[in-house]
Amino acid sequence: MKNCILYDLTATQPSDNSKRHGGGKYGEVIIKRILERNLDVACYYDSRHWINPEILELIKENNVVLHDIKDMSLQNIVDDKKYKTVYSALPNSKVYALKNCNIIGTVHGLRRLETPADNNCLKYKNLTKKDFVFYLANKFVPNMISNKLKGFYRKSWSNENLNIVTVSNHTSNSIKVYFPEMREKNIPVFYSPSTTLYDIQERKYNKKFFLLVSGNRFEKNNLRAIKALDYLFSNKYLPDFAVYITGAKDASNYRYKIKNKERFNFLGYVDDLELEQLYHDAYCLIYPSLNEGFGYPPLEAMHYNVPVIASPYTSIPEVCQDSAIYFNPFSVQEIANRILQISDSDIHAEYSKKAQKQYLKITEKQTTDLDKLIDFIYAK
Repeated sequence: MKNCILYDLTATQPSDNSKRHGGGKYGEVIIKRILERNLDVACYYDSRHWINPEILELIKENNVVLHDIKDMSLQNIVDDKKYKTVYSALPNSKVYALKNCNIIGTVHGLRRLETPADNNCLKYKNLTKKDFVFYLANKFVPNMISNKLKGFYRKSWSNENLNIVTVSNHTSNSIKVYFPEMREKNIPVFYSPSTTLYDIQERKYNKKFFLLVSGNRFEKNNLRAIKALDYLFSNKYLPDFAVYITGAKDASNYRYKIKNKERFNFLGYVDDLELEQLYHDAYCLIYPSLNEGFGYPPLEAMHYNVPVIASPYTSIPEVCQDSAIYFNPFSVQEIANRILQISDSDIHAEYSKKAQKQYLKITEKQTTDLDKLIDFIYAK
């Protein structure tokens, strides 16, 4: 097992509140590239949870050894097979605690530390118990929750066998801001690899529409965008536009009564191909997220020359630069303002051109950084 990496496929499996998530897609792209390069790899997953069947098929086709942590603990797998390096795209406490091996883990962001307490999260009916407790603690005892989180990270990162990598300059610097003791530590930055899987050519949705994604997750902040659009519709703006929202099954996801329900289409979970079609067909992506370690959706929209209006928080301006129109994500009125701006045909055309240019610029770096990351993993 000298040059065989043990790869964490549980990172690609569902998180607490999302079947498909950015970190999972990130992990899938990396394992696909490792297999394309014919590098020696073994994987582990949890058979009790959903996993992308395409990934399982690739594993079988390439005769990759696949361990099930339902049957044996991760530490026992490492010890029994004598794996020297473990890589995780979303390391958890079990990965951080591993002994007798090198550990490489991608830290996408510090969402719990960076995301401010926001009363609006209480309007999301599917708010997890964990998120609710976090909201209360962050609102009423912020120093306590901050210190507790920092303690968790410090303990997790104290393993001398651990090597942290990040997906954006924002995240790398955020680690050093919250943890000054790491100011001299080398934290490599490899941009998240491109998750564009298709190249859609023809339209499926003929009506002009605004697109919102991950509508069920409060930190994605879609309810404020829905309120902004609902306000505009009520005041006779944008009569020819609809809204499509993925991730939320219907309006009952929110404690808010939509006044123009017929204009909003809730799609729930959509598969990768359907999501790609939505990016292709959208008039504009509205991305009011309060926290991103990297942020795939703007680039996935820009792939199809689709303009983006977005929050300027965390990594979003690093990825989008001057190719997006930004707004205060806490202001419904300002979001509405930017929606009206992008509905102007000249401004829309300008940001459509910027979108494609930015997509090509970032994807070039993503392609280079993907192989650099894999080289880094196999050098350990």
